[in-house]
Formats: sequence, C-alpha cells, structure tokens
Amino acid sequence: MIIVSITGPGMSDALAQVAGSASVADAFEFRLDLIRSPELAILMLSTPKPVIATCRAAWEGGGFRKTEADRMEILRAASLLGADYVDLELGTHRQLLAEFLTRRKETRVIVSHHVEAGKRFDARRVYKMMRATDADVLKFAFHASDAWQNRIAFDFLADAKKDGRSAVAIAMGEAGEPSRILYRVFGGWGTYAATDERHAAAPGQIAARVLKDLYHADRLSARTTVFGVVGDPVGHSRGIYVHNPLFHQAGKNAVYCRWKVRDLRRFMSAVAPLLSGFSVTLPHKERMLRYVGSVDATARAIGAVNTVVRRRGQLWGTNTDAPGALDAIEQVALVRGKRVLVLGAGGAARAIAFEARQRGAHVIVANRTASKAKRLAAEFGIGFVPFGEFAGTPFDVFVNATSVGMWPHVHRTPVPARALAGKIVLDVVYHPPLTRLLRDAVEAGARIVPGTDMYVNQGARQFRLYAGIPADVRMMKKLLREHQ
Repeated sequence: MIIVSITGPGMSDALAQVAGSASVADAFEFRLDLIRSPELAILMLSTPKPVIATCRAAWEGGGFRKTEADRMEILRAASLLGADYVDLELGTHRQLLAEFLTRRKETRVIVSHHVEAGKRFDARRVYKMMRATDADVLKFAFHASDAWQNRIAFDFLADAKKDGRSAVAIAMGEAGEPSRILYRVFGGWGTYAATDERHAAAPGQIAARVLKDLYHADRLSARTTVFGVVGDPVGHSRGIYVHNPLFHQAGKNAVYCRWKVRDLRRFMSAVAPLLSGFSVTLPHKERMLRYVGSVDATARAIGAVNTVVRRRGQLWGTNTDAPGALDAIEQVALVRGKRVLVLGAGGAARAIAFEARQRGAHVIVANRTASKAKRLAAEFGIGFVPFGEFAGTPFDVFVNATSVGMWPHVHRTPVPARALAGKIVLDVVYHPPLTRLLRDAVEAGARIVPGTDMYVNQGARQFRLYAGIPADVRMMKKLLREHQ
C-alpha cells in the first residue's frame, strides 16, 4: 500500500494534505513530530483510511526534542483516539515497547530503525533484532549513495517474506528511489510517499500521485519485469515518463526506474540479476561491454552499449544510439559525402561517428581530452582535430555528443554561434529540448535536429527490445513534450 506522510507544518496544512491525497493514499502517516501543536482528535477524524501515528525522536533523525515521557504520552493518546498503528523505534525502551505490544488488538505496532547517513550497519543483524521484538511490521530505512544498495532493502524484504513477516525497507536518497517503487515486487508491506514534491518527510520520498499514476507501484508484483536507466546522473532522464506509460498502454506488467550507479561492478553483481533489461547512459556505455554476456556486432564495433536485455537468462547488449541519431539527421539531409564533425569521445560520440562513417560520411572527431579523440579516430579510421581548432574546421553537420548544455547548466554551449551558419546541428542533449546550442544555431541560420528526435528514435528501438512490440512513436513525442 501507498502510505502518505502528513508533515504540516501547521494543522491547516496537515488537513489540506490529507484532503489533497485522499484519492491516492491507501493509508496516512501522521508525523506528529513535524506538525506544530497537533490536534490528535481532529487528525484522526480527517480520514477513514488507516492511520499510522509517528512521533520520531530527534535521536533517530526526527523532529521531536522533548522527553521520552512526553513522546510516549502523545503516542498513547493517538492509540486511544483510534490510530491503527503506532511507530516505535527499535531503540525505544523495552518496557515501553512491551506496553504497546500488549495493546495491539486496538493498535498494531511498527518497529522502525533509521540509520543516519554515513553510519555503518549490518542489515541482517538489524533484521534479526527487529524480528525478535515480535512487532506487527518491521520498518528499516538507511541512506543510499549508490543504486547497488537497493539490494540491501530488497534482501531485507525477502528475509521478512520468508519468515511470514510484514516489512518495509527503504533506501533513502536519490540513489534509493527504486526501493520506494519496487516494494511489492520484493514482498514489501507498503511504501511511504510524499503529498507532493515540496513536502517529503525523508530524503528521496516520491510524491504519492507519481507512485500511483506513473509507476503503478501499488499494482506491481513478484511477476513484474523490471527495467530502467543506469547512469550518473539520471535525475534528468525522461525515460521514466516514456517507458512506463508505454508499458501500461500495452498491458505489460513491467516498470522502468532510474538507477543512479557510480560503482558499476557492484551494481552489475547485486542488482542487474534482478532486471530484465536497462538503458545505459553516461558514464557507463563503454564499460558496460565488460559486464554483458554478449553483444551484437554493431555494439562490438562501436565499443559502447546503450541497451541491455536479458535473453535466455543472459544479458545481451546492443546500441540504439547509432541508428537513432543518424535517422534523425537524415530526416533533414542524407550524410553520404558530407563532413560530419562530432564533438565528444564517449559512448554516444562513438556510436554516432561509427554510424555516420557506415553511411558514407567523412567524419571528424574532437574532444577536450585529445588522447581519447585520437584513439577513437585511429580505431574508426576517421579524422581528428584538436579541441581548440574544431570550430574553425570545415564541416556540414555538427554533432554535440557531450553533456554541455544539459540541465541545469542550460546557459552553456560547446561552439560559437558564428561557426554554425548554414550547417545541420544535432545536440544529443534532450533536457532541455531546445538547448543554448540549438537556439544559437537557429539564429545563425542552421537547420537543427533536437536531441528529442534522436531520443525518440533510439527509445522506440529500446522499447521494442524490452516489450517485444513496436513503440507508439506519436505517444512518445507527446509524453516528452509534456515532461520537458
């Protein structure tokens, strides 16, 4: 179930949050440590849905700074007024915990443990300690700095499911976002959600409407196939707004999440075995070759993978960037015989340079790190120009295959506007959809190819690999416009 955390800070705010979330909440958590002077009777009467009373102590990251006696008195009052659950920290005095456990016919008990950022912990030991309390629900939350740590939450839920216990396990922060979405996939009792993007009760908490309407988190199951985008950063990625609606429209029991991965080796060991496929973005496209069981000839030749799918139990990689980019350019003009200048030497640059050469273009590559560009040029048999000289090099088509101009650094551009007059310009950056480079190009009289065109082309190919059916391209374009 989706549990919406009500945080106030005032009573009027809290009541408005309850009313505004009534259609998406399966239950409410009243954060009595965050609501100023909470009027318990009014709060309990504000909803017919199950209520969790939480008064999180400051010593466990909450906002309550009075005595333990004061805190317990508030929770006793909430129980008497009809709270369905009270949340007690694992560190609560045993006598107080026992008091609530003896009354759980009226109010059930959630035992929770929150690990502060940077503190080491043994999740299996925490689970055993929480299980020993015999609480109705075990809730474990910790901070994640890398997506592989979601596996800790998934394993906690698996242990609880095996023991027939109800549990919540949350990896807090941006890197832990999948743990909040996939709770039902791994047998979780519920997930905690925010009323909206401005009122998160914990780092990384997702708005309830997003969990319900975009991810359909409350309808996922152990049979759900899990996909996503792997990279760092991934917060700008619009794939979640495209693939999830496409899956839903097609009636597929599938979900697409953002995986913020720094340590690719640990992610591929801990989390990739749980996935049916994923998109690969910066900075992992080239390194991904080491971790997939096999790749197609194009990805092998390019030396970069942007799409991974599971085939007969093995991960297989391909590259949809290459045809996606060149198909977008060739909607404006064929590249055969043209001089194509590619800025960058990473996975996207490699894909575009390779495909442009395959289609008969004269390709030149430039990069801030000259050694990478030189290696790429030698490997593909294409031209090289030093970074400081590329703007003065004759070209017909300019491709920005770097992250320059990507949100939030939207004021940046990799090339002076005067160099773009009369050219064709592709920017692989698609957020924002009209980058500074493309705006400058239009003013200079160039013909532009937005990164969204490339994104739709390569994303449609990815979706076909994920779902086994063609993507609705018109729908993809509409979704990208809605989520610019």
